[in-house]
Amino acid sequence: MDVTVGEICKLVAVQLGRRKVAADARLVEDLGAESLDLVNVVARIEERFGVAIDETELAELRTVSDLYERVCAGVGGSAGEA
Repeated sequence: MDVTVGEICKLVAVQLGRRKVAADARLVEDLGAESLDLVNVVARIEERFGVAIDETELAELRTVSDLYERVCAGVGGSAGEA
């Protein structure tokens, strides 16, 4: 399954109630995500892309790009640009 950074941006935007989210946006500082928001975003991503992201990894996911890279690693490194 190919995952694009654009798909991750859209998913994060929907989950956080934003119109648009940039790949370099910081989840907490720029988007105002709280811990429950991050758990919900990760749960939706896990469901959509069939990956598992451990809760201990959440602190390492600072930007949308970090999340994208983690998803790509979880689906076998198949990454596509959007």
